[in-house]
Formats: sequence, structure tokens, C-alpha cells
Amino acid sequence: MPATLTVVESAPVPVRDLSNMERAVALYASDMPTSYRYRRTDDQKLCDWIVQGAARLGLGELYWSAACASGYMRLWVDDEAEPGHTAAHVARFPVEKRFHLAMRMATLVTLGPVPGVNAAAMERSEQPIFETAQPMAVAA
Repeated sequence: MPATLTVVESAPVPVRDLSNMERAVALYASDMPTSYRYRRTDDQKLCDWIVQGAARLGLGELYWSAACASGYMRLWVDDEAEPGHTAAHVARFPVEKRFHLAMRMATLVTLGPVPGVNAAAMERSEQPIFETAQPMAVAA
């Protein structure tokens, strides 16, 4: 993804109205460089990338992808993720380094310039989706 920030004129949803995972998915879809390193003065830049990623995906896809990511992370933490779950997650978020960076940066936004999330976002975050896919056959 390009390293330049394209500011979106009209935000589809305020950053405050997104759950932490929705913020992470929006950052994953944004122009945030995969090699990005946070600086204390970058809070607004992170918020702009979240808005950009949300606009790029649209709210329906953003909510769906965040619910799928949340479901996978819950399975992974409980050591219950099966190959189909992992395959679906990797298909949705193929660049693992970028996914983990986006999650860390979303948490910085949640703890920093936009503390917390609203009630509707919290409610969505409590509705994970446990997506599965057929694992790819490995040639012997």
C-alpha cells in the first residue's frame, strides 16, 4: 500500500464510533505504511488513516471484517483456532506484520487521543464471527 496519506473529506463514521478492532481493520486498509513507527505527534495522522480505511472499506465490510478478526483472535487466544479458521483469517489479512501493527496502533488511539468507544461499538465488539475456510491443499 502507498505510504502517502490521502485525507478523506467526509468521514463515514467518527473514530469514536468504532471499536478497537474496527479501528485496527481500518488502519490495515488505509495507506498507513507497513513499516510505520509511531511518534507522539502522530495521533491525528493515525485518526486520519482510520477514517481513510473506514471510507475505503465501507462500514458494512469494516464491521464484518472486524467481527471476523475478533472471532479469530478469541479462538487463537483460547488455542481453539482450527486450520479452517486460520486459513480464513490469513485470506482476509494476508500481511501478518501489517495486521499486528494495525492492532497496536489502534490500541494507542483508544488509549490516547480518542479514549474508549461508544456503546454501539462496544456492542458490536461483543458479537464476533467465527469464519472458516477450507485449508489449501499442500503438495507433497
